[in-house]
Amino acid sequence: MARRNTLILILIIAIFALTVWVCFPLRSSVELTYQGTFPDGTSTEQKVLLVDEAVVTMHERIEQQGIKNYDVEKLDGYYIHVSLSDYTDVDRAKQLIGDVTNFKLSEVSNSGEKFGRNLQLGLDLAGGVKLVYQVTFTDDITDQQAVMDRTILTIEKRIDRFGVTEPIIQQLGADLIMVQLPGFTDIESAKSLVEQAGYLEFREVEKDITGTLIYLKDYLASDVNSFFLSTETANRIVVNMDATGANYGTLICVITYDGTNLVFTDVNGNPVDKETLTDYGDMPAWIVARGNNGTALTGALLSDAQTNISSSTSKPEVDIQWNEEGAVIFDQIAARLYNPAGEGGTYSLEYVLGIFLDNNLISAPQLLVAEYGGKGVISGGFTLAGAQELSNLLKSGSLPTPLNDPVEEGITSASLGAEFIDMSWKAGLIGLGLVMLFMTIYYRLPGFISALALLFYGTLTLTVCKLWPVTLSLGSIGGIIVSMGIAVDANVLIFERMKEEFRAGRTLGAAIEAGFHRAWSAIWDSNMTTFIACIILYWLGSTAMHNAAVMGFAVTLFVGAIVSMFTAVLVTRTLLRSLNGTRLANISWLYTGTGGKKQ
Repeated sequence: MARRNTLILILIIAIFALTVWVCFPLRSSVELTYQGTFPDGTSTEQKVLLVDEAVVTMHERIEQQGIKNYDVEKLDGYYIHVSLSDYTDVDRAKQLIGDVTNFKLSEVSNSGEKFGRNLQLGLDLAGGVKLVYQVTFTDDITDQQAVMDRTILTIEKRIDRFGVTEPIIQQLGADLIMVQLPGFTDIESAKSLVEQAGYLEFREVEKDITGTLIYLKDYLASDVNSFFLSTETANRIVVNMDATGANYGTLICVITYDGTNLVFTDVNGNPVDKETLTDYGDMPAWIVARGNNGTALTGALLSDAQTNISSSTSKPEVDIQWNEEGAVIFDQIAARLYNPAGEGGTYSLEYVLGIFLDNNLISAPQLLVAEYGGKGVISGGFTLAGAQELSNLLKSGSLPTPLNDPVEEGITSASLGAEFIDMSWKAGLIGLGLVMLFMTIYYRLPGFISALALLFYGTLTLTVCKLWPVTLSLGSIGGIIVSMGIAVDANVLIFERMKEEFRAGRTLGAAIEAGFHRAWSAIWDSNMTTFIACIILYWLGSTAMHNAAVMGFAVTLFVGAIVSMFTAVLVTRTLLRSLNGTRLANISWLYTGTGGKKQ
């Protein structure tokens, strides 16, 4: 028993040291990621050699500056990651590495603290961006509330995938949605995050009834006033497919039919003079790719999207997985469009399936097989960050209706601010000190041990909040304070039971074991009711009320209750057991002042 208690005590001390290390970091670090950019025709062996040479070059440059705490690591896909510990100056770090042949800096971050985590503050403590959108309903929408609910859900999923914690997303009235994002200072970046339509669709080049490919110049002819393929009534999209230009894949015009004539519009839906489109006459007209039953192949049929590094090109790409319906439709389209010549065949628009995101072409691959089994790949010269952003966007889904410019936007200042944070810290420390003082005076040595356990509780809770991470708002701080009271309450139950055991004449060791054993049922019951209350509060805050403050209170109270059980039961018990058999075990007034055998 003594050896086991010693091992547990060592483990507790190690965990406490780790939490202090995380909560009060002594150093920062800079992270740099370089991407290999090799000329066409570079073989795999040459690429590997160039990566190895670049790693050596980076090592030498860092060593020349006398930096010892660093790491240079090769990653899959010809990437190199550089980590400079004890380093805070990002610009200086970039200059230190400098230009490396065939490599470009693709990602930079400054962790600022251990594990790259800082405490995240909510809107009431740090402020953020506020956006109010008015949803426009088309004539074919019969259930407007369902559209509002789906729009809110899609925005929530999108924001969650980009790591924004505890946003406030609420419906105002019949057609307004308010979005508040804590920690944001750039309105445009916040708008970009919310407004991305993320509408993924697949199109093929239009053919007339004879199988001839249709181009924009065909629609610009003076005698044409209807679609060539009359069975497809949806719009046609024309994009720039000049591979030598900087605007490859961008929308040139949308062609629609108003029942009488063709209408040409730009990206914003404004009419375009046909004379201005003549320079793009050789660009093809894209129509929606559909399955045999007429269902369009869109991002709505995706079940998953993951970022990956291509084994053949060593470039980032997005692997997509269709749901059951999408897999069938995709294979039906592949059977119709695939190039029977395979990889050896000449590239032809006849066999191409265009991948469009928000009306822009991101990839136009040929279909080289007739069946894909529900899987596919989107490649388009992505950076690693761009591929990750696309996969997140696809997984979050597309908005059921486009969002117009916000009717209200602006930076919301912290309603409580830095002064309140300072006051909260002071109040928390004063309260913690008073509780520790009371416990020490009233319960003497066990009370002092519970005060040490309370310090452990504080650092462990703060560590969880940083590494999770948990956004700290007024509600979140309230949850931590309440859970602190729960931790003390558990110790009070234990110590009162111990006093009864002492009065019955038990030894210190027996009193400790009996006190914890008999108080455990009450501690467990009280914490279980707390857990149930937290689950209900979180559910209400995330669904019925959409209130981040309620959710934050529930999360921190739940975490604090778990940590309080750990510290009150395991930590306090282990420290008390360590006293058994020492001289302190024989000093009766250190425990209850009521007598009893101590040994």
